[in-house]
Amino acid sequence: MSDVLDVQVDDGLAHVTLQRPDALNALNMDLKLALAEWVANARYDDSVRAVLISGAGRAFCAGGDLSEMDPDRSPHEARQRQDQLLRTVFLPLAQLPKPVVAAVHGHAHGGGLSLALACDIVIAADDTAMSLGYVHRGLVPDCGILHFLPRIVGTARAKELLLTGRRFDGTQAAAMGLISQAVPRDQLMETALETARGLARGATVALGMTKTLVDRSWQLSFEEMSEVEAFSQSVCRSSLDHREGLAAFTEKRDATFTGK
Repeated sequence: MSDVLDVQVDDGLAHVTLQRPDALNALNMDLKLALAEWVANARYDDSVRAVLISGAGRAFCAGGDLSEMDPDRSPHEARQRQDQLLRTVFLPLAQLPKPVVAAVHGHAHGGGLSLALACDIVIAADDTAMSLGYVHRGLVPDCGILHFLPRIVGTARAKELLLTGRRFDGTQAAAMGLISQAVPRDQLMETALETARGLARGATVALGMTKTLVDRSWQLSFEEMSEVEAFSQSVCRSSLDHREGLAAFTEKRDATFTGK
């Protein structure tokens, strides 16, 4: 797709690779813009039924590119840049109505770890170095981490990780429930691809709605969730994938979903 982002789509799975290996895939403006463009297009691309995000070289993503951080930038301009990043990359990725898997290795720090947590399933190498060291740069956590982190690990653990900015590895991240799974480095891509390919073969409408409903459950009451759930179920019942699921059950075979 660009010099900083490679996208390969095969059998419903879009494999998105961050391509700034010399900079540990740090998020510079070019990479942010490339991600924003791709995520916006993927939302309505029927050829994309699931996504796998990984990083080239020695890291998943080391976070924001420090070389582009200007302390002399006005508060107004800084706020606009941050708002644009959230509204064009992190929020659309988290709300993509298709399952997203992150394959994390090497380093995932700050905004890089937040990028992973914006995905639905995070599989990391057990020796991955992770941190949220914003306080070590005199900054408030950003890139959506203040939303994601407390919901995933709870308020007490979130404060501990953010206030200390300490490092931890993939095994520790899995133990605290921050990520879905930690595996040996040489098994990472095989495991992530197997998971992502399975999702790409799934009932895309139902998967997308399930993802959305889980996220909405934090904001809605039980009564409101019941109403949204009923509406979503009515949509799924009219899908071709539901018909195929019923036929496969009756015929005692595996379903072949088309994502429609």
